Amino acid sequence: MTDISTQEPRTTADKAARAITEVGAPWVLNIVASLIIGVAVGAPGWGVFVAIFGGVVPMVFILVGMRRAKISDHHVTRINERHMLIASLLVVTGGALVVQIVAGAPIEMIAFLASGLAALAVAAVITSIFHWKVSGHAGASAAIAVVLALSVSPWWYLALALTPVIGWSRIHLGDHTKSQVVAGAIAGAIAAGLTYIAIV
Repeated sequence: MTDISTQEPRTTADKAARAITEVGAPWVLNIVASLIIGVAVGAPGWGVFVAIFGGVVPMVFILVGMRRAKISDHHVTRINERHMLIASLLVVTGGALVVQIVAGAPIEMIAFLASGLAALAVAAVITSIFHWKVSGHAGASAAIAVVLALSVSPWWYLALALTPVIGWSRIHLGDHTKSQVVAGAIAGAIAAGLTYIAIV
């Protein structure tokens, strides 16, 4: 598979894939979904809180890693660079979840962050134990669509149609195989969905 993720886009398909990959990045989707759920449950402040820990903080970690030459690109395409990042995010997200519980955040916001933590934990197991780089983009897309459908409206299940599109972009850019995209989407949707249902 040809890796064009670090090259300048050459064709219309390359440009489209690059744009979709950026817009469909986990940190972007997490921020948008957090704000949507926060407004939907009447707790926009908690939506901002989750957006910070689910989207802003992960990207800050990645940028710091890039600055220190520990991470090569902002999508963390090299599997050996993912282990420490995922471990750090699990700790930070877990801490944010504790804050939510202690401070009495709405159950929907707690469940949303917990579902993201569960999906991340599954990705961590697959990455660290099986040394296989499942797609975080596909996982986040599927997970968020399912949780939005459960928490806001069943109409959000239609957003699952975006997962194959985002998955295509990751495959086209040479960052993942089809199997890694499919596995990421399934793992994310199941882990997040079951966690949300169990809590709410």
